[in-house]
Amino acid sequence: MGIVARQATFNTLLAYLGIALGFVNVVLLYPKVLAAEQFGLTRLLLSIATIAAQLAQLGAENTVVRYFPYFRDSERQHKGLLGMLLLFGLVVALVAALVLGLLHGTFSAVFADRSSLFGAHGWLLLPLVGSEIFFILLRSYSRSLRRTVQPTFIREFVLRALQTALIAVQAWKPMPFGRFMLLYTAMFLVCTLLLVADLHRAGHFKLGWQQRWLPRRLRRSIIIYSGFTLSASVAGMVLGNMDQIMIGALLGKEALVQVAHYAVAFYFGSVIAAPGRALLQVATPLLADAWKHGDRARIAMLYERSTAVQLLISSFLFLLMWTGLDDLFELLSSEYAGASDVALVIGLAYLLNSANGLASGIISMSRSYRLDAWSSIGMLVINGLANFFLIRSMGIIGAAYATLVSLVVVNVYRIWFLRQRYGLWPFGLRLLVFPFSVGLMGATLPWLPLTGDPWLDIPLRAAIVTVVFWPVMHVFGLTRDVVAFLTERLERKAVKSAL
Repeated sequence: MGIVARQATFNTLLAYLGIALGFVNVVLLYPKVLAAEQFGLTRLLLSIATIAAQLAQLGAENTVVRYFPYFRDSERQHKGLLGMLLLFGLVVALVAALVLGLLHGTFSAVFADRSSLFGAHGWLLLPLVGSEIFFILLRSYSRSLRRTVQPTFIREFVLRALQTALIAVQAWKPMPFGRFMLLYTAMFLVCTLLLVADLHRAGHFKLGWQQRWLPRRLRRSIIIYSGFTLSASVAGMVLGNMDQIMIGALLGKEALVQVAHYAVAFYFGSVIAAPGRALLQVATPLLADAWKHGDRARIAMLYERSTAVQLLISSFLFLLMWTGLDDLFELLSSEYAGASDVALVIGLAYLLNSANGLASGIISMSRSYRLDAWSSIGMLVINGLANFFLIRSMGIIGAAYATLVSLVVVNVYRIWFLRQRYGLWPFGLRLLVFPFSVGLMGATLPWLPLTGDPWLDIPLRAAIVTVVFWPVMHVFGLTRDVVAFLTERLERKAVKSAL
């Protein structure tokens, strides 16, 4: 658990540093510097590019991680895997650019708004998608080498820092919106190049084309696995992104404004998902190795501990958001006020998702990976259908409920499957404390009267939640995994200092 805990901690810290910058961008800068429809366009383009890139890479992200143990050979430059991966990325990026170019007119009609912003700037999807494809592929290669912190730093911190600088410049000395969008798009390319530079600096950016190795039997296995895991890869990025795309398509002339409102609310709620993403990035390569060697005990240990740690941290973050939600939205202009319920529903969805632990990673790295694909397809169908009906009848809150329903249904099935198929079960009786304690604290703490100034009340409520939550969790023995990890880290530092 050492390497998992260490890198997951670094990734989580970086993620939340990025989230802090994201808070500045999404809450304090974008809504005040850009018109709502302009801000909505940035969210819409990024959502389309994210889904398009996931479709275009054909499941290669998980495939690289799963099959890397068969290619691992530093003396032979990992048998030319990087060279083959980049050639594949170039081909699919060109195909994606061609398809998106042909669909530009259709998209412009579907996402038409009062200012026709998509029609004017939608072509920026082409470089955005290309940058995303290569970043995804290089990130998977870096993760396979157990270098998970570097791509997280680039994606979670550097990208947001660049966006903060851009929007600050726009606030100080406004530039034409077209130039702003060009620079916004260029930042994603810069981040991809930074990942290339990091791999090169570490001595891992070696194409190894002369050493390439891909026997027919393994090629067939990779193709089958990639086909089945494509839907799983897409599903992971669809939630939130599909919501924003369907809001843009279904809510008429005010669509981009509603996308902006939903994006802000979704940002607050999705903060809770950061620990799970960080842990999954680190643990997936280890799960691949464990399945290869049949180490079921290690898989069970990772599954149980990850669930406990994720629930602990996610519950704390959910309470912070829940108790401070009204104050957070007071920092925005009044037109965003109606989105506060969206943030709460999204937060609940990702809190429940944290109970999933590493279930999706365990399944995707096992011989039952087809189940991960079919369950992900089910998630897509449920999310798409629920979005279609709930957005039309309820507005943006309907999209939040669609996310909640699709996540809960699919994750309950995955947890049940692991119990039935492999005897893996991550829950103990002590975890029953979470729903009762979170519900009780969330229902009472927001009512405490404070100063009325959101800038003061947000840190005050955070302090109250911290003082109440952690002692309760400690009394019920729910902090032991975190304490054990911190103790291990301190002991290691003490040993190094003594030496």
